[in-house]
Amino acid sequence: MIVLVLIVLLIGFGAISSIWMLIAAPGWMNGRFLLDVVIRLAMVALCVSVVVGIARRRGWGRLLGLLVLAGLTVMMLMMPDTTQYDNDAQRSGGAFGRMILLPLLMGLWGYRFGFSAKAKRYFGS
Repeated sequence: MIVLVLIVLLIGFGAISSIWMLIAAPGWMNGRFLLDVVIRLAMVALCVSVVVGIARRRGWGRLLGLLVLAGLTVMMLMMPDTTQYDNDAQRSGGAFGRMILLPLLMGLWGYRFGFSAKAKRYFGS
């Protein structure tokens, strides 16, 4: 889990560094841009707090980690499928993987991270 959060954190830092390049351009200050910056900074802050909470074995780290897993699951379900399939069988297999298999695997991962006996021993609850 901590590796996943660190990967998301690095992607967030990369996105923020690309935003700073836009600041040098004229006319960069508008509401949509500022909202985008705030959302990305909030995402990075959430990832840092999750990493700190998990590393220090805090209960809120477990809850934030579960929140990140749920958010990733919702994001993966809401993203449009832009894959081009050759036939309907491949299309149905892709839909099965996205709509059924992926949420089940993320649910299993969430259970093992937050509610299994090993997780309860790790977080001390």
